[in-house]
Amino acid sequence: MEANFYKINESLENSFYQIPEELFKNPIYKEKLGLEAKVLYAFLLSRMRLSAQNNWIDDDGYIYLIYKRVDVQKKLNLSDKTVTKAFKQLKEVKLIHEIIQGINKPNIIYLAKIKHMDMPQNWTRKNYEPGHGKNTTPKSENLRPIYINKDKENRYNMQTSKFDNRFRDNKGQYDDLDKYIENFKD
Repeated sequence: MEANFYKINESLENSFYQIPEELFKNPIYKEKLGLEAKVLYAFLLSRMRLSAQNNWIDDDGYIYLIYKRVDVQKKLNLSDKTVTKAFKQLKEVKLIHEIIQGINKPNIIYLAKIKHMDMPQNWTRKNYEPGHGKNTTPKSENLRPIYINKDKENRYNMQTSKFDNRFRDNKGQYDDLDKYIENFKD
């Protein structure tokens, strides 16, 4: 079977579910949510946008979703047991709250915001510059440049790149990456 690869004009023709990175990094979620629960949260985030467009807002101004579990199962191609487990995990970490409406009626679902990891109060850029503490970040002059070429005829020819030529001409002249980047702003 031959692969059907994307071309430049086709790269944005799909829509996507966005899964917040915090679900994979924050120990609150990383350790307590399975992959299905993380995907379910992304799916519910997408549905919440639709709910907002449909003006599904309660008296306190909170957006809610009405979505049957069986529809979630069909949409995500998951079993009843897996969907129930994913909803339970999201409830346990307080990312959703459900209000039961009664027999044969879908639950009202409120989606909660993610609690972000606390950053150390002394975390500043200055503390994490190369050469400070246990940071192993390489110095800016050792970083490889990102090549940008707007030449449509030869899109990937890095030898003609404006950035590449400036980098080659100025290599080693800048000790600070910020000063180096400022030099390229037009």
